[in-house]
Amino acid sequence: MSPELKNKLKTVLAGRGSVDMGQFRFLNLDRVREEAGEDWPRLRDKIYEVAAHFIEKRIDAADVVIRCRGGFMIVFAILDPDAAEARVTGIAAELERFFLGDRRLEMIELVADARSVTTAELLEIVAQAQDESRAAAGPAPEDKTGAARETAPRWQAVEAGTKKSAGAAVRPAPPAAGRLPWDSIVFRPVWDARRGALIHNVCIARRVVNGFAVHGRDTLMGRDEPELHHMLDRAVARAAQRGFQKARTAGGPCAVVIPVHHATLVSVSRRLDYIGVLQSVPAPMRRFFRLRIEGVPAGAPIGRTQEIFRSLKPLAAELMVKLPFGDIDLQRFEGCGVGVFDADTPSRINEGGPDDAQVAALTDWTASARAMKAETALAEVGNTGFLQVAIAAGVRYFSGAAIAPDAELPRPPMTLPLARIVENAGDQDRRPA
Repeated sequence: MSPELKNKLKTVLAGRGSVDMGQFRFLNLDRVREEAGEDWPRLRDKIYEVAAHFIEKRIDAADVVIRCRGGFMIVFAILDPDAAEARVTGIAAELERFFLGDRRLEMIELVADARSVTTAELLEIVAQAQDESRAAAGPAPEDKTGAARETAPRWQAVEAGTKKSAGAAVRPAPPAAGRLPWDSIVFRPVWDARRGALIHNVCIARRVVNGFAVHGRDTLMGRDEPELHHMLDRAVARAAQRGFQKARTAGGPCAVVIPVHHATLVSVSRRLDYIGVLQSVPAPMRRFFRLRIEGVPAGAPIGRTQEIFRSLKPLAAELMVKLPFGDIDLQRFEGCGVGVFDADTPSRINEGGPDDAQVAALTDWTASARAMKAETALAEVGNTGFLQVAIAAGVRYFSGAAIAPDAELPRPPMTLPLARIVENAGDQDRRPA
């Protein structure tokens, strides 16, 4: 940020506890770059120059415009929240019309947001945007101070089969003891019944409570603050990227499922922040990642749900949804592009097997998914008898103790026949206590 811009920002913030801001983020720039080829530098400059022109013509002289990686932010000097939202909406509409006028720019999706923030929050957002811009410009000089930074891992150009990396991925320093509700983040293999093979891995948090391991959202122990889900989702997304790169550097291709909670996505500001973490994955590598959206409430507006899913679609090979076992109201995801519906296996089924009502519910669920042209998946499978019932009902993907143990790194695809899964479970049952 130039000294002049810093001084202008200080003037706007002087004596104020909060301000109104607008944020514009351009999605799919990687696809535009691939399409443009050698013309990308000129086209990129055109995108930012025209966007800056549209923005600066429609704001007041005292407002501050800050260019950041993938877009812009505006700090409004005097507008109230309603006026700020109207201004951002108007600018976004004009930018979208401009993008539609160029075939290559039609791939750009614009996410715009207006909100009130405290001055402290604004300064944090600005600092993060500056960090992202510097990271995009190239590697910074080595930090010899040992200062801890929590950033997305720096991606390396590593091809399958190579044994060496061009450099070590950036790993955030461990947080202070007791700060986080989870102990570690692990990878859980997922088995494809149709192919008889482990085909991808779910990246999940893990916590040991009174000697028993809990996973995923259960590590939060019932706490449902959106900020806590957001923190967990960011940590898991970063761990998924690091694990993928380590496994790929070691010579094994793999695929990873990244869970994210609806609370992280329904807030535009948190969603933009989360998307920023996902965008660090180079476009050619995104085919190895799937996103699993969790916690979508039954009453969520369909239009908003579709908008959330559209904003995520360019960032992954497939979108998944995790719902409670037996929830067959899948029509609310019409137009969202969901490829897989997921659910946890109830503990009572693992302990005693399914009753007739549960088998019927399973059959209805798979039928509802097929009507949406989607597959189904069951997690926390601990009973091979139920596994075979679920396969017969049409469920395709499975994970849990009955399938394969969690691991520190994602596994490459490997053949695993059903007979071997049943045999392994029998071996475990015969082990002495």
